[in-house]
Amino acid sequence: MMVALALLLAYLIASISISVLYSRSKGADVRTVDFAGASGMGRRYGWRVGVAIALADILKGALAAGVVFALEPRAIWFAPAIVALGHCYPVWHGFNGGQGLSPATGALWVADPLTGLVTMVSGLGTMALHRLFKLERIVKLAAQPTGGIVGLVIAYFVARGRAGEIAGWGVVLLGVVLLIRGLHVLLSPKPGSS
Repeated sequence: MMVALALLLAYLIASISISVLYSRSKGADVRTVDFAGASGMGRRYGWRVGVAIALADILKGALAAGVVFALEPRAIWFAPAIVALGHCYPVWHGFNGGQGLSPATGALWVADPLTGLVTMVSGLGTMALHRLFKLERIVKLAAQPTGGIVGLVIAYFVARGRAGEIAGWGVVLLGVVLLIRGLHVLLSPKPGSS
């Protein structure tokens, strides 16, 4: 029962879309013209806002995972997937949110700081190399999903090596949530298009 409560609270915290709240405070909803989350906010309001949203989303993920850890430490490896689910499909914002990488990274930091660090560095490093060498023509994916995939593969091996099989399954579940959201975004009309 405590596991379910901890994960439900994590989902509800992760469902608070900082980008939607910020854009609404500016008189619009970012989701009408772009995707919610750091990337869409950076495109609409400038890179400083995008970075601030990314950091806020990381902290939101860490807070939600911290609640799980405080209530039921054995469930901590499921927190990143639940946090991503809440961010991608937020109950407070019509189940239309961001893509989940930043808050999931924050949750991974709480589950295991080394796994969180390695995941973030490998994901950001991959995105930087992707953009630097203009790899989209070769890999047929934009920088963010490519960085996310590389980061998750590395996270799986680091988490499993450090915390065992349950950690590996937690990262796999996170990958499933992010894959579903990625496919949903890919197959949906772009925000603002008619």
